[in-house]
Amino acid sequence: MAAAGPARQSLIRRFVLIAAAALVLVLGWRAWQGRAIERPGPNQPVVMTTPWGQQIVPTVDTAAELAAWRALRPGQDWAQGQAAQEQVRRDYGAGRLQLSRTPFVLAEGVWAIGPHNTDQQIYLIDTGAGLVLVDPSLDAFQGEVLAQLAGLGFRPEQVRWVVLTHCHSDHAQSCRQWQERGAEVIVGAGDAPELAACSDVVAKDFDPRGKGRCTPCMADRKVADGDILRLGNLALHAIASPGHTPGSTSFAFQRGGKWLLLSGDIALHNGRHAWMGGTKADWNQYLASLGKLAGWSVDGRTVRFDLLLPGHGTIDLTDGHRSVEQTKRLVQEIVTRRAGGERVMWLDAYPFAWRQFDR
Repeated sequence: MAAAGPARQSLIRRFVLIAAAALVLVLGWRAWQGRAIERPGPNQPVVMTTPWGQQIVPTVDTAAELAAWRALRPGQDWAQGQAAQEQVRRDYGAGRLQLSRTPFVLAEGVWAIGPHNTDQQIYLIDTGAGLVLVDPSLDAFQGEVLAQLAGLGFRPEQVRWVVLTHCHSDHAQSCRQWQERGAEVIVGAGDAPELAACSDVVAKDFDPRGKGRCTPCMADRKVADGDILRLGNLALHAIASPGHTPGSTSFAFQRGGKWLLLSGDIALHNGRHAWMGGTKADWNQYLASLGKLAGWSVDGRTVRFDLLLPGHGTIDLTDGHRSVEQTKRLVQEIVTRRAGGERVMWLDAYPFAWRQFDR
């Protein structure tokens, strides 16, 4: 019996060595597999700083407008910056100016995704319990959206919620596709019947890339002003923002101690305003919605949005609240002129800001 002790110990040591070797092989295989399926990370966005110190991810239009702003001197007319704008567009067209668009990280678990070289914005949020896809946009863009999801390491079935800021086709045309994949479609109560009926409010012909199509989509959840959507670790505050459409809704949330606003077409960079030629568009409602966003509060404290994530164009990485206020000023100007009998429908944001506020 005494001789069996060393033999047993030798057997145990041999077993431990074999187990350790197997573990090393398994871990090594998994690491190799990880490298084999490794995909490139999201693009680093091209960040520019405005003359007023705001950091932005610009479109080529904004890059051109910034060039004009810097070329002008106080008292000069905006048109005198045209040459600077044209030079930026030539540089961009020739590839001398690179403006990487998507996908890129905006905050922890928040990405800008979607079509390259367009001002159409789509957003993705990881809630820890599934993904939120915000304004998935046109059917024509879904191949690119799916590819970018895969590139970020996600599967389509991980998209549990599709949040729409409004029902217009360029934001919502593809929502039925995502619903059929199992996602829950969430939209403002005022836009839900329009989306279900493919009414004229959907503006099917607004963007030719949509080919005039609308697939009826019944909302799984209709949100009202003040609702807080608890989606995984995400608390999404719904702020009813009618005017552009009856049920336009902005959504505010926090990441890393900062407030982000998904503003749809209601507030855009530096005061760019919504297209208001659609059915049931209402200028007075729109102005009131901008006032609500500018003074929006949580627990009695007014919130100043850090990041502005609009439905189109340039994204504000800092001082997003400024763009909300600028949009309010510009729309107030339009409403005032219209009350005076002018039939004005559009003011360009950068020339307006140059003349009125930022010199």
